[in-house]
Amino acid sequence: MSRDNHPISILVVEDNPGDLFLLQEELHSTDLRIDGISSATTLGEARHVLSNKPIDLVFLDLSLPDSFGLESYVKLQPFTSKVAVVLLTGLNDTKVALQALVMGAQDYLIKGDFDEKLLSRAIRYSLERMRNLQHLRESEERYRELFNNNPMPMWVFDADSLSFLEANSAAIQHYGYGQDEFLNMSLADLRLDGDRRRLTAEVAQVRVERDGIKKGILQHKKKNGQVIFVDMAWHWISYKSHPAVLVLANDVTERIQLEKELNEQRVNRQRQITEAVIEAQEKERTEIGKELHDNVNQILGASNLYINTAMTDEDMRQELLERSTELVSKAINEIRKISKSLITPGLREIGLIESIEDIIDDLRFARQDLQIELDLQNISEEQIEDRRKLTLFRIVQEQLNNIVKHAKATRVLIRLSIEGTSTVLSVADNGVGFDPGSHRKGVGITNIMSRAELLNGKVEIATAPGDGCTLTVSMPN
Repeated sequence: MSRDNHPISILVVEDNPGDLFLLQEELHSTDLRIDGISSATTLGEARHVLSNKPIDLVFLDLSLPDSFGLESYVKLQPFTSKVAVVLLTGLNDTKVALQALVMGAQDYLIKGDFDEKLLSRAIRYSLERMRNLQHLRESEERYRELFNNNPMPMWVFDADSLSFLEANSAAIQHYGYGQDEFLNMSLADLRLDGDRRRLTAEVAQVRVERDGIKKGILQHKKKNGQVIFVDMAWHWISYKSHPAVLVLANDVTERIQLEKELNEQRVNRQRQITEAVIEAQEKERTEIGKELHDNVNQILGASNLYINTAMTDEDMRQELLERSTELVSKAINEIRKISKSLITPGLREIGLIESIEDIIDDLRFARQDLQIELDLQNISEEQIEDRRKLTLFRIVQEQLNNIVKHAKATRVLIRLSIEGTSTVLSVADNGVGFDPGSHRKGVGITNIMSRAELLNGKVEIATAPGDGCTLTVSMPN
């Protein structure tokens, strides 16, 4: 049997190409030395590979074209007496996986619920379990060694009294008790809700099932009083001809705490987005109010004055009415400009690129000292969904607004390209830049990030004081 410092030969029995590809990628990401990875899509192919090639470990999908469920493992058993077997299951197959573990499989992994670290640990433990199982077949003493050296806490308790009969070193160590101290306790002493009647009923359920039962996540107490979350699996066994239950306990406290922290982060992130949206709305309303009051209102006020004067001054009437007409036209253009920045562009009608060019033309007219270049590379608008077009347009609009207000730039380069399955937008300027380590993101940058995240996009900002700023957004099509 291969040891950790020896290359490992692996066989993956999986008929789903996507799942096979993901598992191969995860295997290559581990720190294990892998001699080779073979694959089979049916049980027949798997048995052929095992008969003609040395294999150290098999990943077995329980749902195959020529076999299903526990039958897949049973039919493969004659070919894996010296090979570690790790089952690949779905959330609904864990009961079958537990049956296979009782029958000799080394471990199981739930598809989509493991990373390279867990995979590496599962492989190491599976190879170790198979090695111990070989010893177990040679003598009863080997069995006790396997039980005691299992890295997961395990124990056996009496089905009638609930008293502990055996406990491995991992259980003793993890719960903080001495060997004799632990064996003088019962299951009720560990459980936070250690109601003996309830525990007796649960044991009765395992007695009926016989082939093992997944208890789910329960709360246990350590000797030091710490409460931990434990993922439990119970198996009905005969211990010295007496009914008993074998227990496997996996401490998942860190995982649950991490999930709680991630959930809190998601809630905080959503709160930040909401606050940013509200702040942006208030800021936008303030800007519109200023434009209407300081600009449009003044123009219309002057026009009104000309009209009133023209009504009483016949000599100046024609000239005053002409000036009033010019001012009204100017006010109309100003209102159109404000409206244009607020109304969603008709991207379906005029397209993303033409919409971006319209923004550039407006800025070139307003800021003749600002050179703006649009660089298009391998762009086909048909590949970009309408929602993503609108998001890209708004990001360009927002960043150009940031540059005009804060960057003091003279040149801007907007590059839009399709790279693989993603659309990549970058907006670079030669302005004053800023220190990203100490700079507090304004509402504009927050809005850009929020828009990108809603469509699984990624935002990168490269900047330094005096070195301009480059905003890059990568968004899957």
